[in-house]
Amino acid sequence: MIRDAYGRPLESLRLIVTAECNYRCFFCHLEGDPLGAPARPGFKPPAMTPEDYSIVAEAAWMIGIKGFKVTGGEPLIRMDIVDITRAISSSAPGSDISMTTNGMLLEALAQRLADAGLRRVNVSIHSLRRERYRFITGVDGLDRAIRGVRAAVNSGLRVKVNALILKGVNEDEVFDLIEFSRSIGATLQLIELIPVGMGARLLKTHRFPLSLVEEKLKEMGATVEVRSLHNRPVYRLPNGAVVEIVKPYSNPVFCSGCNRVRLDSSGKLSPCINWMGERVDLLSRIRGAKSREEAVVEAAKALIEANWLRRPFHLYGIGYNGAPAPKGNSRVAIPKKSDSLKALQLLSERRHPT
Repeated sequence: MIRDAYGRPLESLRLIVTAECNYRCFFCHLEGDPLGAPARPGFKPPAMTPEDYSIVAEAAWMIGIKGFKVTGGEPLIRMDIVDITRAISSSAPGSDISMTTNGMLLEALAQRLADAGLRRVNVSIHSLRRERYRFITGVDGLDRAIRGVRAAVNSGLRVKVNALILKGVNEDEVFDLIEFSRSIGATLQLIELIPVGMGARLLKTHRFPLSLVEEKLKEMGATVEVRSLHNRPVYRLPNGAVVEIVKPYSNPVFCSGCNRVRLDSSGKLSPCINWMGERVDLLSRIRGAKSREEAVVEAAKALIEANWLRRPFHLYGIGYNGAPAPKGNSRVAIPKKSDSLKALQLLSERRHPT
């Protein structure tokens, strides 16, 4: 396993398989694309093929990455999404493959995705009220999303319901969402607004602090555990409901638990959703290789280079007590190269995975 200059392991790869989406959520963070905009289906075709993802997955597996999150845009609008899932699963055996989706197309694909190697799925449902859901997403898709959730549960996938909680929009539905998720056997993941992409202009007016929800959950007798990913707290209520809290804004505790890099739909790697520097062009390297084995090594080198760029966006200040980190965090600052280069020496020693 390789680590960044701050000692954080690199264990996960977020795969943005398309920038296109069939929804129009007004808070979309665009997966951190600094030049991006919501892309309608057919207007920004993805650059990478299932074979490309097979090479990337094999390279990631070789350097110790065992978790893959497939996302978009909306990943299910790709006609080859089952092939992509199968390519990752076969090239990175035993890995944890998950997906984030709006759920509109999930009902028809859930079983095929499970059979292809998908283990978990996050379905975004920000409201259980039809008109409010339409206001948030720009699509009248609540019923189809719920059917998608149920299909995923029935196919044996582990399911999370993602809900971004927005002040003045849906904060009054938190406990309805908790009960809904419990009733169908899913975890509820509550997310604070991320001031990236379209969400940047909404921070002052729509950010709802989830610490208020956490206080209520404790009053209700919830026990709490902490995930290693982002040090996320997970609350378990006496009635069996499970609630995971995602609070990335101005939170060094969150950043200190980051273990991933991101591959965008154009084939470039970035170390953080907040990254505004130059990205590592992985796709051009593997397309320029003379053999698959050479392509795998080039992909591994690109992943290690992206790992050199990783840094916590929010840093601990002296005497940190829960307040925002000191001003001066730069979105382009780069740490010195760590000893991750040693991982390259292992590539020639590792056998081609079967």
